[in-house]
Amino acid sequence: MKENQDKKKGPFYAIGIDMGTSGTKVALVDDSGTIVSSARGNVETILTKEGGGEQDANEWWRQIMQLIKDIVGKAGIPPEKIVAIGTSSTWSNIVAVDKNCNPLMNAIMWMDTRGAPYVAKIVKGFPSVKGYGLSKVLKWMKIHGIAPVKSGIDCVAHINYIKHERPDIYAKTYRFVEPMDFVISRMTGRIMANQCTMFATIAVDNNKWGTVEYNDTLLKLSGIDKAKLPDLLPNDSVAGTLQPSVAAELGLLPTTKVMTGINDNISTALGSGVVNDFDGAIIVGTTLVMTSFVPFKKTDLAHLILTIPSAVKDRYIIMGVQGAGGRNLEFLVNNLLFAEDCLKTGPISQDIYAKIDRIAAESPAGSNGVMYLPWVTGTIVPDENPHARAVFFNLGMNTLRSHMCRAVMEGVAFNNLWTKGPMEKFTGHEFKSFRLSGGGALSNTFAQILADVLNVPIHQVVDPLITSARGCALCAFMLLGYRSKDELPDLVKINQTFHPDVKNRAIYDKLFAQFMKLQKHTKPVFNALNG
Repeated sequence: MKENQDKKKGPFYAIGIDMGTSGTKVALVDDSGTIVSSARGNVETILTKEGGGEQDANEWWRQIMQLIKDIVGKAGIPPEKIVAIGTSSTWSNIVAVDKNCNPLMNAIMWMDTRGAPYVAKIVKGFPSVKGYGLSKVLKWMKIHGIAPVKSGIDCVAHINYIKHERPDIYAKTYRFVEPMDFVISRMTGRIMANQCTMFATIAVDNNKWGTVEYNDTLLKLSGIDKAKLPDLLPNDSVAGTLQPSVAAELGLLPTTKVMTGINDNISTALGSGVVNDFDGAIIVGTTLVMTSFVPFKKTDLAHLILTIPSAVKDRYIIMGVQGAGGRNLEFLVNNLLFAEDCLKTGPISQDIYAKIDRIAAESPAGSNGVMYLPWVTGTIVPDENPHARAVFFNLGMNTLRSHMCRAVMEGVAFNNLWTKGPMEKFTGHEFKSFRLSGGGALSNTFAQILADVLNVPIHQVVDPLITSARGCALCAFMLLGYRSKDELPDLVKINQTFHPDVKNRAIYDKLFAQFMKLQKHTKPVFNALNG
């Protein structure tokens, strides 16, 4: 009773940590959902010719400690009012640590493919389906939900790479952890994880939400030593409190609760105000994601849509990663408009994306017939093709830069419409609207295009760049009882709602039909050029 009474003496605050591939964002959020202060830092990714992608986990820790000190100092909030820290990260990364959670080597990141040859051996069998032994893949699908990926970008590949190529490191490894669990373990002094954060090890039975045991059948299939994986806590639990030395350095109390980790898919949905079953969110950051919470485990292999256990009790989050999102505009800016060559037109202005937004708004709907296929990094959902690439189609002598800028936005919107159908079939529900977050939500022009193409209202959230960090904080408030699940949608404010413009319906219906024809007929060309 006293604890519930204390929770009425707010406002209270939580710190959200979002560990992205390119850097970390940290936000101090109050229990009304307002971002009080925030900061970010960049992290270098070390790429190798052999397909390696690594980061320095010690740099993560140094950066996060400094960022938290910065936002806490800037806000001037009494430490007793800061009740929790929540952490999310990209996943399918591995950090090999000793008993004190000190990294034994650089973290292997999700894009690292050096473990692919070992996965190929692990998954093979007879009869074979696309390189997978049928009986093996059926077990993986039934128990976990997905099999190890032959490209080598999951933790099965990363751990087996270390096991076979770095046996000295493997022998010394006490536990293999994901980035969010690495940070949480350093904060609490307790090396742990949960069903959600360990998803990419493909070692947990996901048919039951919240399980805290690894599955022996899955471990045997993947060749992973159970003793080298962290203990599992419930998905919706407190990992511990801050170690006194960490609390002193951050200017916080040792009683500050540290929540168990969540994947960035979950934190971004929550930070967009999506928590109820079948509500939709579209996140246009570097990647393009459509997602929703559902009350079941399910996999649609044909469209590569699957669910992951979440921090919301008895709920799973849909993995609807389509491929590149904002990276398409980065390509336009860095490779076409401001390329580093003898035709260089000068330094890129700080407001370049605002200018692109304005020039795209000057173009008519349909971009004068110019179309863009937004696949600079290939396609994932709803049709995986790593060989696909971006295309400007139907350029003519009367094509303007404004047409091309708008066509890029329309191409990303068409990709969402392509995904929407399989997602609705997957959930059994029709999306009546979407919440929009990520860098793409800064563009009013894009938000209106998305509403027109999808033919549903688009709710543009406030502070869309801090979505994931805000989601970590809101998750902490929900799990600790400061806010209920039902209150979360209203805590994320809407900046503006964009409604479909009926005048554009016919042109976008026509262009989407051609978009799908291009998708079908370019596939063999892409495979021939890039396969």
